[in-house]
Amino acid sequence: MTGATSTTHGLRAIVGADHLLTGDALARYRLGAASAEAAVLPGDEQAVSRVLRLAWEQGLAVVPWGAGTHQSIGYRPVRYDLALDLRRLNRLLEHEPADMTATAQAGIRMADLQRGLGEQGQFLPLDAPRAEGASLGGLLASGLAGTLRGRYGTARDLVLGVRMAHADGTITKAGAKVVKNATGYDVTKLYLGSHGTLGIILEATFRVYSRPAAEQAWWFPVVDLETGQALANRILTSHLVPNRVELLDGSAGRACRSPTDGPSLLVSISGIPKALQAQAGDMARLAEESGTSPREIPAPERTWATVGDFPWVTQGIAGTGLQATWRGGVPPADCATGMRAVGEAIKPQAEAAIAASVAHGALRGQLRAETVEALTRSLTASRNALAALGGYLVVLDAPEVVRHHVDVWGPPPDGFGAMKRLKAEFDPKGILNPGRFVGGI
Repeated sequence: MTGATSTTHGLRAIVGADHLLTGDALARYRLGAASAEAAVLPGDEQAVSRVLRLAWEQGLAVVPWGAGTHQSIGYRPVRYDLALDLRRLNRLLEHEPADMTATAQAGIRMADLQRGLGEQGQFLPLDAPRAEGASLGGLLASGLAGTLRGRYGTARDLVLGVRMAHADGTITKAGAKVVKNATGYDVTKLYLGSHGTLGIILEATFRVYSRPAAEQAWWFPVVDLETGQALANRILTSHLVPNRVELLDGSAGRACRSPTDGPSLLVSISGIPKALQAQAGDMARLAEESGTSPREIPAPERTWATVGDFPWVTQGIAGTGLQATWRGGVPPADCATGMRAVGEAIKPQAEAAIAASVAHGALRGQLRAETVEALTRSLTASRNALAALGGYLVVLDAPEVVRHHVDVWGPPPDGFGAMKRLKAEFDPKGILNPGRFVGGI
């Protein structure tokens, strides 16, 4: 930071000496070889605004932080002066159970948020990998979704409004605090999944749901991925209303405690016990017609925690070597084809473990190889295999040396020109998470 002494004094005056970190205390904010020169933990939105205003005036590059659980996503910042840590903004501000809405600050941990909502028998169905330890703001900025997206949608479906701090410190509000909000284009969606490059989420208002009275889940062992895809398609096009429909290859299944060594389909439904009993019978009939039989899971919440954390925490491939995790997408009907295509494309240089949320064609996987070259080639081959199906692949985490050889985001999308114009409009000085998003935005 230029003028480090005056900057330090200015930051200390805003957040207090106890909430300004330098030196060894900055270790948790390191991103590869990039390290902040200071970190601040403001206690309210006005302090966030003042910190950003100071950064704006002095041209300091700011990287927003929450719990840090998904900071591996994206490029390393091209500049990194200040880590802006929002963990002190951690309150559930409003909860209206009758309206099924709630508002919370960005720094609240998802586990604490769910606990607060749970006191009224409700929850926020965002179950992205590592969600329990993640912050609300970080989860929304990352754009990650989990296994419940087929039933409840993603953050773009659940978030009604946000309160934002912009690059120059201005605070604005987008969206509304009611479910019925159709007053033109929803600016809120611009911020979700933008990785903090357009502004910093201070708080969010979202719809919540009643926690199901009961849930049942089953493993369906299948002879191959295609059979699992066919069964999933039948379930999704039937009158049944599953919460989750996950297709796992053998490696992913073993990591998630599947009762079979081969591929499997994992399905859950929820509701009142009487309705569950009827759906369970229909599910068994569909499975029998597909040549398999369901194996009920006695404690589904633990299984879903394991499956939901794959491949971030739940490791699908044992042994030594270099590993990378990724997410991707294909047309929903091509999940099995995409999974098989990746497995074939990386042979014999790497191993893969892959799972798919079939309803939305969302894939996630883990690769392991013995050398940097082999892992790099395997990631590229996997991306090409999914691209041939009209899909994509984003590297979520990989060793630093591999990042130098692989574009973690992949080719910019068709709307990249519009994305660049938005970045220039919202952050003309380029101080928010500079260079971290698609195309180096």
